[in-house]
Amino acid sequence: MKLTAGISYEQVKERYNHEKDGRVKQRLFIILKAFKIKSSYKIAEIVDTSHTKVQRWIRRFNKEGFKGLKDKSRSGKPPKLTQEQKKQLENMLDNPGEFRAGYKTLEIIDKIKKLFGVNYTPRHTRRLLHSMDYSRIKARPSHINKDPIVSKKVVRKLKKNSFVWVKDGAYSQETNLA
Repeated sequence: MKLTAGISYEQVKERYNHEKDGRVKQRLFIILKAFKIKSSYKIAEIVDTSHTKVQRWIRRFNKEGFKGLKDKSRSGKPPKLTQEQKKQLENMLDNPGEFRAGYKTLEIIDKIKKLFGVNYTPRHTRRLLHSMDYSRIKARPSHINKDPIVSKKVVRKLKKNSFVWVKDGAYSQETNLA
């Protein structure tokens, strides 16, 4: 393959020496080899990649210069909830109501479905909540000697595996009485 970008070997070598991104550095190495070796098959053998990749990077270098060696942005799937909807969800989660520590995952899934009409799996709901800086806590009753009447009520309300979501791990003694 022939290089037609109008960039000298020294310029490419200089860029190669200062490049920190490993992928771009490998592509610059391909271009350096293309100055001396004209066969994409031989370059591919040296770089341990396919000859079509070598051809692709040389073609992109010829067309776009150094910019062509960088990864192009990938769009990915857009989120189901907008930033505005996430703010609404956050406001709802921050104010669970009186006598309540937080929400369980299935309750949050139900609220998201009712408010926004979006279905989430439990796993993805947990990912969403973690990205919003929420963490799971396990509600635990106070010590029995502290207040026996209140503690019996709390123990009756709490289940053994009762987890709720709170922001930034903020958890106080008052949430124990949920």
